[in-house]
Amino acid sequence: MPSTLHSSCATTPFTPSLPVTPTLPVTPTLPAGTDPLLRAEEILADLPSLTPAEQARARGEVICRCAPWARREAARYHTTGESADDLGQVAVLGLILAVDRYDPRRGVPFRYFALPTVTGELKKHFRDRGWSMRVSRRTQELYQEVRQAEPELAQRLGRTPGDRDLARHLGLSDADVQQARHGALAYRTRSLNRPLYGDEEAGDELADSIGGADPSIEGVTDRDALHRALRTLPERLRVILGLRFVDELTQTQIADKMGISQMHVSRLISRALVKLRNHMDVEGPAARQPV
Repeated sequence: MPSTLHSSCATTPFTPSLPVTPTLPVTPTLPAGTDPLLRAEEILADLPSLTPAEQARARGEVICRCAPWARREAARYHTTGESADDLGQVAVLGLILAVDRYDPRRGVPFRYFALPTVTGELKKHFRDRGWSMRVSRRTQELYQEVRQAEPELAQRLGRTPGDRDLARHLGLSDADVQQARHGALAYRTRSLNRPLYGDEEAGDELADSIGGADPSIEGVTDRDALHRALRTLPERLRVILGLRFVDELTQTQIADKMGISQMHVSRLISRALVKLRNHMDVEGPAARQPV
């Protein structure tokens, strides 16, 4: 069939490979009881006997007649949060694919061929573009199963169903239901500029609750290595270092407290620092991991 749509109801050229569909005017009112899909099947059955120009017009007529039906199928998914216009465009695209691929010689009614094609395009849209974050196809399928089963099960039980209730109802494991719950978090992400407490006047946004980098985190491994090295020193040297660097006493004050000369204190501190430095250098970065 020609790939460009020319008809009295749609004059904009259309290429099936593009992710958009032509804007179709409102289909003229059909007589009561007229099924557009049945009429479409009759028109498509006559296509082989038509000239290329007549085939293009017939193709356009089928699309115009069946576009409202395709949009009604898309309306079934109105609770998903997707734009109704976007879903209608996707459904019409699925209809066009069905028209171009339909082979009346196989004996399958057009309705039974078009419906799975339109539904498949809608599901493909949800899988590829409906999720804010990409998750596995299995997670998407579990999410849809659980989401659709919850209202029905809640009405039957008279309460909100738990994970075990949903697992028994759907024949899934508890882990599958939990996977669906986690997948729901990826379907719609929230803006970091969203009010934190639902009060826009408060001025607090979700981004304000996100922690920043701790400037002291990089010193954790060094402090741990120092702690390990201190345990290798004699108790006397540990006491002197504590008096000097923790209590911040002068060497003279330490000498009076320990009953030794200030020069001796200076030599002991120098000796202890050299031992600590050598021990930390021997351990190396691989050994400076927190315990």
